[in-house]
Amino acid sequence: MTSRTPWMQELSDTPLSERRALLESLVGAEFKRELMMDDTEVLPLRVSYFELGLTSLGAVDTRRRLEQELGRTLDAAFLFNHPTVGALVEFLTTDVLPELFSAADPADPEPPQDAGGSTSTKHLVNDILKELYQ
Repeated sequence: MTSRTPWMQELSDTPLSERRALLESLVGAEFKRELMMDDTEVLPLRVSYFELGLTSLGAVDTRRRLEQELGRTLDAAFLFNHPTVGALVEFLTTDVLPELFSAADPADPEPPQDAGGSTSTKHLVNDILKELYQ
């Protein structure tokens, strides 16, 4: 599932140096919505959204909305593996939307490698988890 959504268009149109802050704002707004926080309340980026009151049903709803907004399929367990907005945004910038957040040459097709020179185990584990939870 990859498409050009309003979020993706806005992120693409934003200078690279400002994209992370925009993504934090967009993702934070989704969590604030689910947690029934108003616009004046500050959502802490380093506190678990489960500690803030997010339920497992709320996590499923939030994941679905994020999938729609990002135009990407997301692992069912990714909110549990990245339980703060800060950790989630880091994951999104490096693993889900690297083409929008990397200053590297997009023509470089070489896959990420670990110190031993093999394909990153992180990506392999994510692929296995995707298969298990779909």
